[in-house]
Amino acid sequence: MERIVESIRILSKLSKDIEFRMQWIVDFKYNKKSLETFSDKELNLFNSLFYRSLIDGVSYLDEYQEVFGKKTETIFNDRCIVAKAINKPFIRKINQWKDYRNLRNHLLAHNFRVGKNGNYIFNEVIDYNAPRNFNDLLLLSNLIQLSTQTVISEFELELNSLVDKVKRIKNNSLLLTKEDVSKLTLELIKESIKIKVISNRNYTFKQNTDIDWNNL
Repeated sequence: MERIVESIRILSKLSKDIEFRMQWIVDFKYNKKSLETFSDKELNLFNSLFYRSLIDGVSYLDEYQEVFGKKTETIFNDRCIVAKAINKPFIRKINQWKDYRNLRNHLLAHNFRVGKNGNYIFNEVIDYNAPRNFNDLLLLSNLIQLSTQTVISEFELELNSLVDKVKRIKNNSLLLTKEDVSKLTLELIKESIKIKVISNRNYTFKQNTDIDWNNL
């Protein structure tokens, strides 16, 4: 039972993360603005929210199609088939974006590189049949939320039965403090400066003034 529960948890997390990003976009009213009016900082945040949602959408499809049901316990096969049948309209609509995976692979995951040789496509105009604007992303999010609700409802008992068995292990020694960040950064800068001197280079490091260290 652990395998199917783990798969459902992954689907739930991806679904919830996409939903949260949609909420952030709306909270910042980015969906009401034209891209031409965005500041560089706003555009950076919007793209981060938008693109990561698209990447997670493909991850959701991968988990849903390749793991959920296919690689989970045989005892749940029939119920997975029923859940997927109920979700068929939602997943079918997502798959109608024929270039969705290519958009994710070319522009988002692989930084504008295409093909085995990794050629850049900055100067090419490619009209992807994929989610391209806020409303497309909203539809994608809705379809993923609905699909997830079906899966969770179908396996609610199994999910609840393992809640008390989950143990989260935290190793606080691996967590950096603010002071650790400062110390490590300075040490690495000193090491890099030594290499610059040996290499006869005089590049300078500029402090990030956008972040107020005292507010961290």
